[in-house]
This record gives sequence, C-alpha cells and structure tokens, in this order.
Amino acid sequence: MNYKFLIIFIYCVGLYGNKNIQYTTPLNTYNSLITLEWLNSKPRSIAKDFYIWQYLDQDISPDQAIQALGQAKNVNNKLFFRYAKKIKHDETYAVAQCMKAKAKNLITKDAYCIDIGLTTYKATKLNQNEIEDTIEKLKNKYPKKASILKIINSPIPFTKLISSPNEIFFETFNECGGKFREKYFNYKIPKRTITRLKKEKEFAQTIKLIVTNSKLTKIQESLLNLDEAGLSHASVFFLAINAIQHKENEKALKYLRSAFNTAYYRFDKDKVLFWQYLITKNNEYLEKLSKSWDINLYSLYAMEQLNKQPTNIIYDLQPTTNNKHSFNISNPFFWLPILRDIKKITDDKLKKYQTKLDTNATLPHLAFIKERASKYRKSYFITPYSQYLKDLALDRQAIIYALGRQESRFIPSSISPSYAMGIMQIMPFLSKSIAKELKEFYNIYEQLVPSTNLKYANHHLDFLEARLKHPLLVAYAYNGGIGFTSRLLKNGLFKRGDYEPFLSMELIPYDETKRYGKKVLANYYVYKNHLDRQNRVKLSTLIETLN
Repeated sequence: MNYKFLIIFIYCVGLYGNKNIQYTTPLNTYNSLITLEWLNSKPRSIAKDFYIWQYLDQDISPDQAIQALGQAKNVNNKLFFRYAKKIKHDETYAVAQCMKAKAKNLITKDAYCIDIGLTTYKATKLNQNEIEDTIEKLKNKYPKKASILKIINSPIPFTKLISSPNEIFFETFNECGGKFREKYFNYKIPKRTITRLKKEKEFAQTIKLIVTNSKLTKIQESLLNLDEAGLSHASVFFLAINAIQHKENEKALKYLRSAFNTAYYRFDKDKVLFWQYLITKNNEYLEKLSKSWDINLYSLYAMEQLNKQPTNIIYDLQPTTNNKHSFNISNPFFWLPILRDIKKITDDKLKKYQTKLDTNATLPHLAFIKERASKYRKSYFITPYSQYLKDLALDRQAIIYALGRQESRFIPSSISPSYAMGIMQIMPFLSKSIAKELKEFYNIYEQLVPSTNLKYANHHLDFLEARLKHPLLVAYAYNGGIGFTSRLLKNGLFKRGDYEPFLSMELIPYDETKRYGKKVLANYYVYKNHLDRQNRVKLSTLIETLN
C-alpha cells in the first residue's frame, strides 16, 4: 500500500471548564481517559491532533485507532507511528518501520521499503558497493530513486548532478546534507543549468543552502550575477548576502533594492533598510527605520542610534472591572473558537472581547486581540504570571518573557503542530525529562498550566545559560536545541569580521530559528530595560558582546 494512499484511506474511514479556578488542567487526566465520544465533540485542529496522539497511546482497539486518526487535521509522523502500532495491520506497521529504519538496515529490505525509507541523506551514509546493490533493487520499479543513487555513487557526482533533470537535481542537492554538499558539489554551476533551475520553486531552497554554508565558496560564485527577476523576496535577499560575503557591495545593493520592493512584511522591509545602512553608512536609512511601526531588532537599533524612543509599546494592560469568569485558560478549546472568530476582527468583535476577557487570567488573550485589531501598529509587551516569576532575577524574568512572548504570546493552552506545549512551548520529550530531573510525577497535560510550564522552562534555562552566555544564543538553543547552537559556533559563526554579528545572524540555516532569534533578542532588550531600569542595557552593547 502506498503511504500517501494509506493516509487518504485513514481519512475516509466537554472540555469547557466551568470551575472558578483559573489554572486547571484541560482534562481530569488523573482519573479519566480520553474517549472517542469526547474526541468526536471537538473541532478538527492541531489541539485535537495532540489529544488524538495521546488517545493512540491508550489501550484501544484497531477500529478505535482508525476512527480517531480519521479526525486528524494533520497526520504527522508522531501520529502515524502511534497509529501503526495500534491497528495491527502488517503492511501499515511495515511502512512505519521502513520510515524509521537506518540506511544499513533498509538496504536489506525489498524495493518498496527502500523507496519509502531511504532518503537522499540516508543514502550518503552507505558505501559504494551498498549503493550499487541498492540501485539494482530499485532501477525497475523506482527509477527516480535509482537515478539519485547513481549521482551519489558516481566518481564525480557534480558532473552527473548538473546534467540531471530538474526534479532529480533538487532531490539530490537539496536533500543530501551539508557535509556531502561541501565535499562533492562545491563547483561553479554552468549558467545554462542555473537558467533552467531558476524556473522551479525548489530553487529557492537551493539558493538558501548555498549561501548559508560558508564552505561552498565556489558554488556561491555561480549566484553572483544571477538575474533576480521572478525570485521571491527571501531568495533575492540571500543573493544580496551572498554578494556581501564575496565583497561585491554594489551587487549587494542592487539585490537589496529589489528585495525591498518584493518584501511583504514590515519586518523584512526593515531588515533590508538596515543592510543598506550597514553597507553605505547613510543615516537616511536609519531615519526611515526609526519611523517603522514594527518593533524589531532593526527599528530598535535605529531608534537607539538616533536617541529616539518607541511610542507604540504598551507594557501595562490591567482589567478595568472586577469581573469573575469561569474560563479554563488551560483548555485549548476555550481559545480556539475565539482565534477563529478574530481572523477578521471588527470594532464590534473587539468590544465584545474587551468585555468578555477583562480578567487577570485572560489578559494575554486580550493583548493578542488588541494587537491584531491595531494591525500590529501597537506592540504589547505585557508581563503576566508575575506571581510565578517574582522571585527570579530580573535578567531571568526578562529572558522568560522574551521567549514566552515569541513562543505563544503567553497563551497557556497553546499547542504547536509538533506538540510543543504551553506558554513556553516545551516539547513533550523535554518536559518528561525535566520532570525526572525534578523528581516529580509526570502528567503531560500540566504543561498547559502556567505555573508548571514556567517552572519547567526556568529549569531548562538553568541548563542553557550554564553553557551559553548571550540571550541570542540561548534563544537559538531554546528553539533549535543546544547541539544545533553548538554546531553553529563550531562552524565559525559569530566570529569577528566585516558586518558581524549581523552577517552570522543571516547565515543561520533554519529560517524559523533565524527569525526567532532576532525576535527574542528584540523582546529581551525591551523587557530587560522595562523590568530593570537601574541597569539599563544598550542594544548596540548587546550586539557587540556576541563576537
């Protein structure tokens, strides 16, 4: 059975709290199990997917597992693997095993299993004879996969790569892994090859992989004269960064002008203005930046340099009445209908929620709505849950607020597509490990309770800050992991040099982590100076201490 067909086949086949306690778990998880009836009553959503994932870990029948997974919004690997264990269907379980198998084990299986589980990256871990044998198994039924393996196994992989069809090129180059790319693909790509590749959407990923790897200097030269027409803002900006790395500042400025015109978000326009300032040292760019309504690393830097203060930051949001509501803020299905309702927010909706959410417990929800209603022209830097943080050092409070604002806007019931949970978006594997370190009974649902989630995040920050001394690096590690951040530093980022540390900030290989780090650093700067007015810090000083 084809994996995609399997997913289609799967699809075919009372959590509202009414207690007066604000911080309660979304289920009576100590005494009750999740039921199909309960799942049926909940809207299709990422939150529901999380509870389906939990349901699949219970003692249920194969039929119940099929019914549960059919309600999922997004069948990720976590859901699929638990499902495969439950349904007692040999072929489905085999698919899951093939997906998880290591390369050395995969190649002993049949062609179908190899095609499912052998990624391009896994294939690079095999030796020449193993790849040759695998090609023989695949060449008739799965010629595309065999073609990729032939490139990897050829005496000069680059030559075979540039002569391959576009689809094969991208699946090989984009998926082979950094080490293989550095060893075998660091050559100038012919102009005619670039011309045909540029037409495909996958080329954006190719550009990013080339530019963000400082060791690919030869292949980077292939991009120096690339016409930016038809490329996205992100790709054109990467071309500018590439030109800067090769000391081609005039070319960089040309790309930056184009990137500004194609940027949609204010953050991205500000990023371009900042780089135009760095290259030219023309204060006109700082003046433009200082007028930005978006509170970000670049606009804050410009305001500081020009001795200006942001006028659209709101720190204090207090309830205006003594309303008592029975909202269970740890319940994802309390926030979900509100979130859907405010996709298009009107004055009437704003008025309704200003009344409904006018409580201490729901101030983060109200701040989120008010910020959206302002079309993000106002930035809310609120400090909720201070009762749980008051005994911490002000610097630790600042980094917790900086992370929490970016992770969830302080919404306690937040659940991500990867099932990170709570205000601080802690992954289940990490919260389980922390519970063990704290010698506490582990109940996964308590990560939706502010006091528990913040305590666990604070414990994790003890670990991170013992190893990383700068808030930006802590942010990278919080988002991407300590191993990822250590590799960044080992690979030469954040050393002294031209345009540092800003250049290193752009060379972070993961888009999410790169943007996340900048957002958290800006948040930290704002919160640090708001909470600790006796020891104010300059953004320029924070940035200088990175090198």
